[in-house]
Amino acid sequence: MGLPSRFLRLLPLEFVKLEFADLKNVAAEYHPDGHRMVFHLNLSEGNQGKRLRPLRQVGNHDLATIYHELFHAYFDYVDFASGTPRMTPQGGRLYAEAKRFAACRYAVVEVSPISAQQNAPRRGRFEKRRITERESWDALNESWGVFVGWAIWNKLETTDRLNPTTRWDWDTVEEYLDRLEAAYVNRELTGYFEPANQAERKGIPRWYLGPSHAISAQEIALLLEVILDETPGMAQLATRWISASQDQTTVLTLGTC
Repeated sequence: MGLPSRFLRLLPLEFVKLEFADLKNVAAEYHPDGHRMVFHLNLSEGNQGKRLRPLRQVGNHDLATIYHELFHAYFDYVDFASGTPRMTPQGGRLYAEAKRFAACRYAVVEVSPISAQQNAPRRGRFEKRRITERESWDALNESWGVFVGWAIWNKLETTDRLNPTTRWDWDTVEEYLDRLEAAYVNRELTGYFEPANQAERKGIPRWYLGPSHAISAQEIALLLEVILDETPGMAQLATRWISASQDQTTVLTLGTC
């Protein structure tokens, strides 16, 4: 199906505990506490909660959610393995870049207790905050997970997902990049974080990042190459494609690191 697998092969089986449960409204959830990857029961063969159904039988939206959560599992492992002999060069690159972006893009952010999509009719109602190192790490983690899931969905929608020999032809690449450009320019790919302060969390369980802190072109290029198994050439093409139509305001707002 052309789905990325390299980062999954770098995730030790013993690190993640796989489970099935009757989840509400989602196909999968990753829980860092206990390193638990939980799939919805209806994604198991015969709904028996023993083995995951063949991916060909899983819809595009659910596959996107699964990859979003698998990214969180891998990111959790990379954080766990940092500074140890277990760290692979690919994981080391992801970790180093994550540290850099967390400091330069996610330390001071614009946030709202309402997601950007829900906030659309009231654009601009975001407040600027300096957040903790842990919160910035979580905001980056979720933003990157959002992009990974979206990119998987986009590729499945623009290719013949049931054809194992499917390849990027120019028409497919162009449609994929046009969709990416639209999401990027409209600043749709944003994450959130949970307040580190327990008292604050009782009143506001999540702070959603504003459009000004949507994922950047640099981050997209990194994830395309390191997580989504695209070539450096494809990652560079995507960066040029989405950057070509952005206005100067977008350049200044999204910034570079």
